Amino acid sequence: MKNQVKVVADKNSGAVIRMRTITDKSTGEIREVGVVMVQSKTLSGLSALGRVSTRTAFITLEADALEFLADDLKDGHTFPIEGKIVVEETLTPYIKKDGSTQDAKINPRTGEEITYHGKPVYRNSFFSEDVNQSDVFLKESANAPVPSTEEAPE
Repeated sequence: MKNQVKVVADKNSGAVIRMRTITDKSTGEIREVGVVMVQSKTLSGLSALGRVSTRTAFITLEADALEFLADDLKDGHTFPIEGKIVVEETLTPYIKKDGSTQDAKINPRTGEEITYHGKPVYRNSFFSEDVNQSDVFLKESANAPVPSTEEAPE
């Protein structure tokens, strides 16, 4: 079964490309880029209880890339570049545009933060052109050694 990545339109505006202004941190250059939402469905939990899960990622494209892909970026169509959506769990939250930090991953049954070695876990997803790239999940294990320093495990 092939894991196809599909282009998804914004549910409110219907737009496939959301334009935004960014500032290059190293040069201070201000420019317009386009953000495209993509999704894929994948089977997960096959060793226990299999289910279909939806993964979502946002791809930021420069103006020339938008122009190059324009004819192929249509709602419901397969994203024109082969790849997959990868999930990566980390101990470092990203900083949102408003300066606040990402919320930690929450256990839907208990409502509690999910932790790894006592630190909150943050879940991110991104599009990768490497179809063999693996997901990275942080899981507590009774056999896993606890790091001896305050540094986050790598």
